[in-house]
Amino acid sequence: MPIFLPDYDRLLSDLRAAALTTDWRSAMAEVLAGADLMPEVCRGDFEGEGREAA
Repeated sequence: MPIFLPDYDRLLSDLRAAALTTDWRSAMAEVLAGADLMPEVCRGDFEGEGREAA
């Protein structure tokens, strides 16, 4: 299922700005997080979120 981004123009602008920073990897991660997209390597950071404790 695709992920639909409501503000594509803002994402492009943010990505352009991130590409110009010296720490582009961190900047890119922040931009993607703002669009509710996370790299697979971050999945473990969110394990258990949204679930009630047993």
